[in-house]
Amino acid sequence: MKIGLRSHDGAEDRLLFAQQIGADGASIWAWAVPEYLERHYLTPEDMRRMRRRFEKYDLALTGVGIGGQVVKNQLLGLPEREQDIAHVARTIRSIGEAYQDRPEDAPVLIIDQRITYWADGRPGYQNLPVGRGGTVLLDFDAEAHASEMDQPAGEVSYDEAWSRIAYFYEHLVPVAEEAKVRLATHPDDPPLPYYRGVHQVLNGFEGLNKVVESFPSPYNGLLFCIGTMQEAGEDVPELIRDFGSRGKIFYVHFRNVRGSVPRYQETFVNEGDGNMIANFRALKEVGFTGFVVPDHHPGITGDTDWTHMSRAWHVGYLKGLIEALG
Repeated sequence: MKIGLRSHDGAEDRLLFAQQIGADGASIWAWAVPEYLERHYLTPEDMRRMRRRFEKYDLALTGVGIGGQVVKNQLLGLPEREQDIAHVARTIRSIGEAYQDRPEDAPVLIIDQRITYWADGRPGYQNLPVGRGGTVLLDFDAEAHASEMDQPAGEVSYDEAWSRIAYFYEHLVPVAEEAKVRLATHPDDPPLPYYRGVHQVLNGFEGLNKVVESFPSPYNGLLFCIGTMQEAGEDVPELIRDFGSRGKIFYVHFRNVRGSVPRYQETFVNEGDGNMIANFRALKEVGFTGFVVPDHHPGITGDTDWTHMSRAWHVGYLKGLIEALG
């Protein structure tokens, strides 16, 4: 297994930091390329340039996140969704073209199909200084307005939500197969059946299984978020064995939480309710050799906006696990 970070913008100072603390790679948001915000897709040259930047620091570019605004029409089920799909298809092809020489090293395309992903706000969440020594932890309470229909998408039924999501995969899985680029889907977070007026589909095993079973392909799989699955009350090691044995875990977010829906709190990875050693062992059992990424970071006093201290702590923890478990 390899250790990744979320660099967000691919800034060189962050890549240097990642190299220095022993990470093997990092991901970006597509908006790390400024022109992306205008045209909504990446070009092959964008990807080649980003690849060269990462390789300068002996890092792999592990994943590219496209963001909710780029697929807003698709998530809303509007006629303009065809343009959204065309933009994502161009990005997929650009990634594939930039890695024609080594398709096995191509970054995954990080997919998030929350219907409200594009909308402002995240009701139910708050940062609280309740961790050890006053560390700031992200807290979620479903009773804090999380069930209110507070966004312009309106009420969305389960069947309608699935129809919109299925449209995405129906059109883009064939493109991914052609380009040899893996699509890694993140689960709904928070993993509630109903959130902000939307009956969510991807909120646990059943939803994720629906995606991989409905569109079977070696290029359609999961960004397996350990924390989100734990929030959902799932048996995480068993889910890892299930999806991992089918080769459907493409990428891993490594996070621990205390509690589960409707109320939970993110923690340092060694302090929550999840058994992270058992999770790691399950990943080894299924032969996962991809990237494990600490995705959220507690707020440490004196840390930077990008949480350098917290990221370094989590990378150290992961390196210790890898060395201890072989």
